[in-house]
Amino acid sequence: MRKKEGFETEKLLVLPKQLVKDLIEHPIAQMLFVTDIGYFPSAKYHYRERANGCESHILIFCVYGEGWVQTENTERRIVKKNDLIILPPNFPHIYGSSESAPWSIYWIHFQGKLSNHYCEILPLSNWKMQVSTNDVVRLIDLFTPCFELLSEKSYSISHCLYANILLQQMMGLLALQSPKDHDVKSNGYVEQSIEYMKLRIKENLTLAELAEQTNLSRSHYLAVFKRITGISPMNYFAKLKIRQACTYLDLTDWSMKEISGELGFHDSLYFSRAFRKIMGQSPSAYREKEKG
Repeated sequence: MRKKEGFETEKLLVLPKQLVKDLIEHPIAQMLFVTDIGYFPSAKYHYRERANGCESHILIFCVYGEGWVQTENTERRIVKKNDLIILPPNFPHIYGSSESAPWSIYWIHFQGKLSNHYCEILPLSNWKMQVSTNDVVRLIDLFTPCFELLSEKSYSISHCLYANILLQQMMGLLALQSPKDHDVKSNGYVEQSIEYMKLRIKENLTLAELAEQTNLSRSHYLAVFKRITGISPMNYFAKLKIRQACTYLDLTDWSMKEISGELGFHDSLYFSRAFRKIMGQSPSAYREKEKG
């Protein structure tokens, strides 16, 4: 069976097409915005089939029961409590609720110029991830005012902007969840390496030394580190040094020569060049700038 009418105590909102058009054209809202949002409790016989997909990303968060999702290239995958899926736009799919243990789901359709980038930072594995038990309440606490702003207030850009900020917070919370299975070990290597850098901030470590410390080959270590952090190990180490230099400039009266020597730079001129490259200004200009 397939459910056509609504579900008891459901929440459902589809933004008017003109409002969506206004959001697409708005310089801030166009980056990431909600188009549809809802909550279906105990949604027995819930079923959706989209041969051509949907023009928006579809986020579904299961808080109770079970359901399933299937795409044209995969077998049916079970979605259980605390599982979250995000289906990309124009992606043919079918999904539905279990009949024996119908799911309760929060769902959002969203678009925006940065929507793909937000999805890329999430620990999704085949468009699926799990939300930690500790963060389930936090996620729902962000969803609720997001829905209320769009449904109970006037359809204004201001209310939409606030609702979209809540969506951004949801995405940020999801980005902090456990990494993909294949990245768990890699994260351990990177965290170990960064701690090693911090302990030896005064030294001039090489890529070979950092790789050896993790028992990885240089090429493997470099690839793992860049995949997790987005930058090379040596670039990361340089930024750690400059961050420490900023602390010295802020909290001590040490000379540039003393700071550069403390951080293992060959001379103060080389230190000044490295500082400017990362901070966009000289150490002296940084020290003179009022802060706080």
